[in-house]
Amino acid sequence: MTCQINFTYYETLSVNLAVDLINTLCSVTGTDSLTTPEQLKHFLVESEKHILDLKSGKNKDFNWEDIIAVHRKTIQSQPVRPEDVKIVESLRQSLRTVFELAKEQKAQEAAALLNEQLRISGATPRISWLHGPYHLHFESGEDGCAHWLATTTTMGLAFVLIEFGTERFGICASASCQKAFIDTSKNKSKRYCSEACAHRESVAAFRKRQRSKS
Repeated sequence: MTCQINFTYYETLSVNLAVDLINTLCSVTGTDSLTTPEQLKHFLVESEKHILDLKSGKNKDFNWEDIIAVHRKTIQSQPVRPEDVKIVESLRQSLRTVFELAKEQKAQEAAALLNEQLRISGATPRISWLHGPYHLHFESGEDGCAHWLATTTTMGLAFVLIEFGTERFGICASASCQKAFIDTSKNKSKRYCSEACAHRESVAAFRKRQRSKS
């Protein structure tokens, strides 16, 4: 049976944030765009784009203006300290490892690592209804940006693992990329993180075949 993943707004934000966070460190070149408090603050502010994308999807079940206002208040009211960067760097490595374990279909190991991250972050589930239908939140806006990011991203990946298994966790098959991504396709066959990578690899494979013929 094949199906396409459909997330709630909170799950979508959480999953996209996790993927974005992992990909701030290029595993191929070692380039890291999250090494200072300023860069972390910018990353958090930029996360609003995922909510704006959901708002443009015409989902009328949620009060998007209130959601955006709360998100901005949460992000902008939190100071970002050097120790937050260190915490987030450790979190990022753990989340990357979850993808690597999932790729090897080591579901229990991936689940155990997510459980450990939930323990470290002190995630506390609560039911929210302020901005739409009943849904779960796990983070506190008062415990600092590192806590908010850890609980939000870890719960996003936990949801994917529980609901869809390891097959939805992807690492780009392009040797020059290797970004993490979540496969939301119907047949769970996505090999590349983007159309750009897929096209680049297709062209490279074609040129290789042409050279072998000459």
